[in-house]
Amino acid sequence: MKKYVCMAVMIVLSLINMTNNVFARENNDVQYNNIVQQQTEEKTKESEISKQDYIPVLMYHHFREEEVPAGDGANINIEEFEQHLKALTEAGYTTIFLNDLNHVMKQVQEGKEMGITQPELHMNGKYIVITIDDGYRSNYELAYPLLKKYNMKACISVITSRIHHGYIYTEKEIDKMSWDNLNEMQQSGLIEIFSHTYDHKPVENRVYEDVRSSVTKGEEMLDKELEVRSPVNVLTYPNGSYTKNMTVLMRTYMGYDLQLTTNSGVVNRDTSILEIPRITVNSGWSGEQLLQKIEQTAQKTFQKE
Repeated sequence: MKKYVCMAVMIVLSLINMTNNVFARENNDVQYNNIVQQQTEEKTKESEISKQDYIPVLMYHHFREEEVPAGDGANINIEEFEQHLKALTEAGYTTIFLNDLNHVMKQVQEGKEMGITQPELHMNGKYIVITIDDGYRSNYELAYPLLKKYNMKACISVITSRIHHGYIYTEKEIDKMSWDNLNEMQQSGLIEIFSHTYDHKPVENRVYEDVRSSVTKGEEMLDKELEVRSPVNVLTYPNGSYTKNMTVLMRTYMGYDLQLTTNSGVVNRDTSILEIPRITVNSGWSGEQLLQKIEQTAQKTFQKE
């Protein structure tokens, strides 16, 4: 009798163990499915960020024919630059001027005032702005021919005190363009020219009157030397150095429509015209890596909102 009782107990315990294993597997399956569903929802959410919802603004400086070590944000090999132009074209991007960007941002502001929230930037295509800082001669000799080749636009911000025949360069300085170069490029319809201030001194803790003097001199030289001025007023801060108070003063008293920074991000409906973010393009990036960087920067920008 005891033998049969023991067997019955063993059978019951075995059944209980089997049931627990089934429940455990089912629970694991549910957890796994929940994780998969969450990841799918996150990917779906990411894919909802359309190229029509933002405008990347790229930042370049000096172009070189020699090889440049990877990770340099101030110099780039000209062959890499051509790879970037090809990749942007194949990805369906259209280059626009800062004047066009200003128009888009004005539409957004007007829409906000009317209570309109969609579409994000009132765009019907994928747009991008190429900016080039300082005014190096390589912009004219190396980059400009490629911009003509691919029929792509760019905006160049120059240090105006360096753009004249009487300027004496130090040993470490790289030659800048001439006013003839700048006028020729602007006449092509592919280039806009703006101020990077007169002396390229970072704002840091300088008082408004001092900064205003540098900015005013820069604009006066552009007015004097350029045959045509862009209809939009743009200030590109030296080394990206600025203060929020200074941006307000520049807007209020100097009338700047857009102010360019070196803050990382893309322009979207919540971007301030006082602080336009840009993507610093580093040497060593292939065309595909540039496209990936644009998408990654867009994701980070929208995550902050």
